[in-house]
Amino acid sequence: MNQLPRAGGAQAALFGPGDPPVFEIVNAAGPTPVQLLCDHASRAVPAALGKLGLGDIHFDRHIAYDIGAAEVTRRLAAVLDAPAVLAGYSRLVIDVNRPPGHPDSIPEISDGTKIPGNRSLSETARRQRVTTLFEPYHDAIHETIADLWRRGKAPPLFSVHSFSPRYGKAARPWDVGVLWNRDPRLAQPLMEKLAARGLRVGDNLPYSGRELAYTINLHGAAAGLANCVVEINQGQVADRPGIERWAGILAEVMGEILKLPGLHRVRQY
Repeated sequence: MNQLPRAGGAQAALFGPGDPPVFEIVNAAGPTPVQLLCDHASRAVPAALGKLGLGDIHFDRHIAYDIGAAEVTRRLAAVLDAPAVLAGYSRLVIDVNRPPGHPDSIPEISDGTKIPGNRSLSETARRQRVTTLFEPYHDAIHETIADLWRRGKAPPLFSVHSFSPRYGKAARPWDVGVLWNRDPRLAQPLMEKLAARGLRVGDNLPYSGRELAYTINLHGAAAGLANCVVEINQGQVADRPGIERWAGILAEVMGEILKLPGLHRVRQY
């Protein structure tokens, strides 16, 4: 078990010189009018937090990040020639797809695993993670969307995630899920085109975009931009061939969808 940091040092400085950036922007100048996002791209933890008291094995699991999602997002950004924003730290430090204060924002337990470094945090420590990790990531999304929008069409938001084939004792048989709330403009044709390729597609499965999809609601729905989340079965993106396959599928499908009339209009649902 890793040692937790002493209280004073962790609060004084969350980042050190060897820590990675808070977010990554890929292909910022990409002209294709779609904003790609990856909330759970990274399993990194600031060195000052001592890996949250967890052993290394836990950072190979889905509780730390969405396996394969970052690589699919980067490849998709390259093939579509579109900008992407990827979060730089593990969802175990703070989940940028949850509003601050939500029970899962800084989880004390995830899929049965206790997170020692998240227990009994002071309000100051919680706020520090919000101001240094959560807010800069969402500010970066705001800025990249604004930059893309200024260049022409209103950009839809497409967020890439992955899910574990099993959760507890329950099997998750889908190849891919599409999460959406009220706006069907991106989600419906995406599900139809994926199903037409013989894939098992979950409509708001294994999670529901109607219950919580914070990032696309904040940046997409609130602005009237078309939006949805794609959840890929992580067993299918755990290696390079799987990543290339899914990036190819999504690039082909999204290339078709981005030509649909009405997708680049501002509309509230």
